[in-house]
Amino acid sequence: MHRAKRVPERTCKTRVAYSGGGTGASTSSGEQRHRVLATHRELADCHPEKGTGSIDMGRRANLTLLAAACVLSAAGPAAAQGSGAAHGRGWSGELWPRGGMAESNAGGTTGAGLLDGAFTYGFGNGITAKAEAEGNTLLGGTGSGGRLQAWWQDPALGLVGIKAETARREGLWQRRYILHGEVYLGPFTLRGQSGYVPNDRTSTNTVEGGFFGLASGGYYPLDTLGLNLGGATQAGQGVGFGNVEWAPGYLPPGTSLTLDGGAGPDGFLIGLVGVRFAFGPGAGTTVRGRQTGSAPGFPALVGGACGDTRLPALPASLRTTN
Repeated sequence: MHRAKRVPERTCKTRVAYSGGGTGASTSSGEQRHRVLATHRELADCHPEKGTGSIDMGRRANLTLLAAACVLSAAGPAAAQGSGAAHGRGWSGELWPRGGMAESNAGGTTGAGLLDGAFTYGFGNGITAKAEAEGNTLLGGTGSGGRLQAWWQDPALGLVGIKAETARREGLWQRRYILHGEVYLGPFTLRGQSGYVPNDRTSTNTVEGGFFGLASGGYYPLDTLGLNLGGATQAGQGVGFGNVEWAPGYLPPGTSLTLDGGAGPDGFLIGLVGVRFAFGPGAGTTVRGRQTGSAPGFPALVGGACGDTRLPALPASLRTTN
C-alpha cells in the first residue's frame, strides 16, 4: 500500500485594478485622459484617441466586482449567520449636511457641499420603504438627485431590496435600477449591488449606459461606531470609497458624526465631514441600523462620481429634438 502524499493548499490572490477607459474604443490610461465632471464646453472638445494599451487588468477588476455584487445582491438573507440591527417600526426622518474638498484633473481643487434628506417608513413585518433627496455642489458645478427604495429584512441574517435612483449634473441625467443585498456576519455587514444604467440622449450629450456594480463591507465593533470600505464600477470605470460614522454619548440621541472619502480616475478625490440627524419613532437606535439599505460612503447621487460616464457632445447635424 502506498500512501498518497498530501498536497499543500495554495492561496491565489488576485490584484484588482480599475480600468482607465470608459467610452469608445479600448485605450490605455496613459493615452486617453477622460475628464471627470467636465463642463459642456470641455465635453465638446473631448475627442479620445485610439490606443493599443492592454485593458486586461481593468476587465479583471470589472468582472471581479460584477461577480461579487451579483453574489451578494442575490444571496441576501439566505447565506449568513449573525446579528444585524433593523430599522425601527413607523416613520423616521433624516437630515445630513456635509462639507469638505473635492479635486479632479479637469475641475481643479474646490470646496464641496452635500445636503441629504430622507423619509423612511417601517411596516413592522420586515418591509421598509425609503425616499431620499440630495443637493450638491463641487468642482465648479451643482447637481441634485433622488432615490426610491424598498427592502425586506431579517435582522439576524440580512436583507434584499430594490432601488431606483437618478442624478442630474451639468446637463447629465443619470439613472440606475438596482438590486441590493446585505449579509450579516456577527459585527460585519457585507453589501452588494448590481443594476443597469440606461443610455440617455439629450440635446448636447449621451450618457453611456451598461452595468453598475458595487461591493462593500462594514465593521460595527460598537452600537455607536461603523467603519465601511467599498468599490463601485459603472461603464468601465470605478471609484473606491470609505465611511466612518460615530455617535458619541455626549450628542443628542439620533445624532452622529460622519467622515466620507472617495477616489476615482483622472485624479478624482473627495473628502467630507458631516453631522447626521435621525429622528422619529422608527429611527434606528444604532449606527448599523441607520445605515441599513445603504452603501455608506458611496456618492451615489453625485452625477459622474464613477468617472466620466458622459460621451463627447454630438455634432449639431446629429442632434434630435423631442
